[in-house]
Amino acid sequence: MSQEAAPNTAALVVLRNSKTFHGLPEKLLTEIARLSITRTYARDELVFQRNDAGDYLYGIISGRLRISVHGADGRELALSITGPGEIGGEISVLDGGTRTTTGTALESTTLFIVPREQFRELMLRQPTIALHMIQLLCERVRQTSRQVENAAFLTLPQRLAAQLQELVNAVDRPLPCTVKISQSELASFLNVSRQMVNSHLQAWQKKGYVNVARGSIRVDNLTGLLDDVF
Repeated sequence: MSQEAAPNTAALVVLRNSKTFHGLPEKLLTEIARLSITRTYARDELVFQRNDAGDYLYGIISGRLRISVHGADGRELALSITGPGEIGGEISVLDGGTRTTTGTALESTTLFIVPREQFRELMLRQPTIALHMIQLLCERVRQTSRQVENAAFLTLPQRLAAQLQELVNAVDRPLPCTVKISQSELASFLNVSRQMVNSHLQAWQKKGYVNVARGSIRVDNLTGLLDDVF
C-alpha cells in the first residue's frame, strides 16, 4: 500500500491563516497542502505574465509580489502588492483561461503552487472549497471597482491618501505603521509621475502625517491625513 505524500508544512501554515480558506476543516487544508509545490523567485524576477497559461493557484509564503498590467505603450499600472498569506491565481483556476495580470517579485519571494487540474479535481470532490474561491473572486471584483471609482472621482491627493490607507490596512498593525513601498511603486499604482507623488508626500511629512524613507513610508497620522484631503 502506497503512503500519501506529507503535506507542505509552509503551505499548510499559510492556508490555516488565510482569509480565503478561513473556516475550512483541517483535513481539507492538509489535502491542498499535500498537492502543493514550493518555488522561490529572486528580486525583480518575473513570476507570471499576463496571457500566460493559468495552470496553478498560488499562495505567498514569504516576500512580496507586485501585481500589474501593462499598456500598449509599455507603461505599467500597478494593481496591488501582495505579501505573505495572500492567495492568487483564482480567476484562471476557475475559468481555465490565461493570466489576467503580471506578477513580479519585489524581493526574494517564496510561493507554494497547486496545479490547476489537481485543485479542480479537489473542488469537484469538496464543493466547500469552490465557495471559498468564489468569495475570493468577489473580493477581487470589489477591489477593482474601488480602484475604478477612485480613478474616476478622486483628486490625486485623495487617491494617494486612499492608497496609503489600503496599504496600512493590509499590514494590519497600529499606527505608526511602516509600509514597504517606494515612491516609484506608489506612482505606478496611481499612473502618475514619481515627482507628483513626492511633492504630496513631502507636504504631508511637514504636517506630521507621514515620514518618508528610502523604500518605505511610515504613516503616523492617518486620520489627520484623510481629514485633510477629503
